[in-house]
Amino acid sequence: MTRARFCLVVVLLGTLAPTLAGGAAEGEPAFGITAWFVKPPRLSQESPLVVRVWGENTYGNRVESTVQISVPEGIRVVSGPTFSVASSSAGRHARSERKWKILLRPTKPGVYEIRGTLRIDAGTDRGVDEAEFAIPLEVQSDTVVAGSPRPTRFEHVQQGQRYRYADHFLVPIDSSEALLQEEIDQKPQVVRQEAAVCSVCAGTLPAVVPLVLMVGSDGLLREARYLDIIEVGEEIDPTIVQAAKEALPRWIFAPATSRGRPVADYLVVRVPVKAPGT
Repeated sequence: MTRARFCLVVVLLGTLAPTLAGGAAEGEPAFGITAWFVKPPRLSQESPLVVRVWGENTYGNRVESTVQISVPEGIRVVSGPTFSVASSSAGRHARSERKWKILLRPTKPGVYEIRGTLRIDAGTDRGVDEAEFAIPLEVQSDTVVAGSPRPTRFEHVQQGQRYRYADHFLVPIDSSEALLQEEIDQKPQVVRQEAAVCSVCAGTLPAVVPLVLMVGSDGLLREARYLDIIEVGEEIDPTIVQAAKEALPRWIFAPATSRGRPVADYLVVRVPVKAPGT
């Protein structure tokens, strides 16, 4: 038996696909920021916080990176930069990451959160990438409990549109939000659908067209991306793909949810296309 070979190409219908760093998969960020304490901090004692940034060398051109470390009142910054602007370029001598230390001293008991934000501006063609992390910190008179650093968002901005990195795809969003793809409880749902009817399609009907749909937090369709899945000896004619796309405004969707809150996300569907009267 001959095993079919598959080639998967994502074609964005109606908009321009964002240009990503380092040839990474569309929804997988090749950049990031984090931080950790070298030793557990204690009340009125100094403890170094190490900040790490990576991926600035993956864009193929010169970029400008801005890092902001937000330290709450009740924790004193003894030394080290909490704000940094750096220019990086690609090539053999480009650094894959950079680190520095910030010396902190908790000054009074309380529950705190240290936050860090990274913004990489790669120019008009490649857009802007953003990432953020948080470290929970509980300071008591005799001990300090520092939680593990956790990322809170990875986003991309291009041509005025903001996207969330969502594993396989970039999902368009209306504004920045502290949300990771793994925090989505339920994917978008198709509430109502109907087959596309095409009287001018050049290909063989009936057919089924695979699409990736971008559904907003309001349940409205934002984008449709054609998944060009080609098996040996089998292709979908462009007129059939167009007919499938034109049927989508008649579909109704329920948005994805995260902790019960509606959010934007993607959904993979197959749209049936048939000839009139069948």
